[in-house]
Amino acid sequence: MQRRVFPNTCQGLVLGIALLALPIGPAAAVPALPTMPRSPPALGAYLAGTVAGHLGDSAAAADLLLDALAHDPDNPALLQPAFLFSTLAGNRQAPALAARAQLGLLSQLVLADDRAVHGDWAGAAAGFASLPHTPLNDLIRPLLLSWAQQGDGRTDLALQTLAAVGGNSPLAGTAVLQAGTIAELAGRTGTAASLYRTAQALVVGSSLPVTQVLGSFLARHGQAADARAMVGTLVQQVPALSLIAPALSASLDRPVVANPRQGLAHAYLAIAALLQSQDASAKEAVSFMLRFALDMQPDLTAARLMMAEQLTPDHPKAALAALAGVASDDPLAPLVQLRAAALLAVSGHCDQSRTMLEVLVRQFPDRPEPAQELGDVLSDAKLYVPAVTAYDRAITDRSRLGNGLAGNDWQLLFSRAVALDRQNQWPRAEADLEHALALAPDEPFLLNYLGYSLVERHLDLGKARTLIQRALDGKPDDGSIRDSLGWVMLRQNQVPAAVQTLERAAEEMPEDPTVNFHLGTAYWAAGRKVEAEDQWRWALVLKPEPADAVQIHDALRRAGLEDGGKARDATRERALDDTP
Repeated sequence: MQRRVFPNTCQGLVLGIALLALPIGPAAAVPALPTMPRSPPALGAYLAGTVAGHLGDSAAAADLLLDALAHDPDNPALLQPAFLFSTLAGNRQAPALAARAQLGLLSQLVLADDRAVHGDWAGAAAGFASLPHTPLNDLIRPLLLSWAQQGDGRTDLALQTLAAVGGNSPLAGTAVLQAGTIAELAGRTGTAASLYRTAQALVVGSSLPVTQVLGSFLARHGQAADARAMVGTLVQQVPALSLIAPALSASLDRPVVANPRQGLAHAYLAIAALLQSQDASAKEAVSFMLRFALDMQPDLTAARLMMAEQLTPDHPKAALAALAGVASDDPLAPLVQLRAAALLAVSGHCDQSRTMLEVLVRQFPDRPEPAQELGDVLSDAKLYVPAVTAYDRAITDRSRLGNGLAGNDWQLLFSRAVALDRQNQWPRAEADLEHALALAPDEPFLLNYLGYSLVERHLDLGKARTLIQRALDGKPDDGSIRDSLGWVMLRQNQVPAAVQTLERAAEEMPEDPTVNFHLGTAYWAAGRKVEAEDQWRWALVLKPEPADAVQIHDALRRAGLEDGGKARDATRERALDDTP
């Protein structure tokens, strides 16, 4: 049976009820209705809007829910989701709904942003200043308020607001960088230079925002060589950004933030990055902060890339839409194209994805990233021969650039090993896996894949057992690894232990055909023949890969069971079809 592999590596503070009055985001935004809509048109639009929201189409959800609200305007349970999805979609009706919805922080931010968009900076400042005191609000208030104060022409007050941000704040570096930008906009070049140097010292390692803002300042003030050096240092620390290095250097001749509205957009982007880094469960909150950033500056490509990252796991088509319209001369355009190509493949447009990636491979002949992504797309499409060719190129490029493979390059070796394994080129695949393990000796995916592959080939079961146990020690809740351990136990004729281990794996992954096939085989070895047949037939109902289905049928035939159990199969298929 083929061993499952991890998803492609190129493919990545909670606001919560206490602050926003109810959960937010595409998956949780629509609360249970205390009363159903009062008319059939309202009910139909509400249900359609709910479905659109769960599919990640915030724009369609907003339009449908607004239509439902128009038919039933006094229903508060329609008002809230209509407001939330209108906000996520950047719908122009969101501010009017915010005044009615009264959803705490979210409503206040929408209203303050609307004042900023219309040039009422004093009103925006009042809105940001009035945010109630909570740990999160106190953290973000200075960044937002200072830009409103600068928009209102009060530079000194804006700088004082940012100066009050403590050095222990996670946004301390961002606050100083923002203060430098405000000083520069106000024509205070010396103050800006001093603040930029302080920001550079506060940020650990190289950062794209610091490189863009400070590099631009240096390039425009006679220090172009220092600016280019900053780009070089950034690329050394984040090699994937090599794709954008030439365009980034060329863009430094113009300021990153040209007005207070763009400054507010960058403040929201920094808040989104902080939320994302501090709590993986803050996904909905991050989406709203990014939406606010794009409301202030629609061409803020870094926000679009982060939005696409937020949407990719569940809504690849919506993620692709978030990247639409980025200008080809944008410094981040190559990263956008690389991400878009991956999303096209996930969305079923493999030919279009492949074409886009082949263009990027030619455009960046010395960079491994486009070739690696091309290999991933081809491998996912089961085109393993050209996938290996693409991985070969990526590995050659990576080795040349770094004087050999190191660190996270194990992922590239692993991807090529899988493609080679699917072509039955085991010696080459094994060599790549061993090389990858030398780079990442404790990586559970690697340990499990190599161990399971040895078990399948009846090779060195002792080594396989050790590898798989190490993988399980690293990921003790992974049912796939536990299945591998039970399988090697069975091959070592430790039947009772294998049965116990595989039963637990089946509890963790009840609808995995491989696990159920393995458990059935263990039951057969234990003399539990009825249960074995049941597991094998259940594995077939779960629609295994064609080669795996052949293996399951072979097991039934060897057991003399191939012609039996058809009625049971049909019953099981109906049960599976009826499962929510």
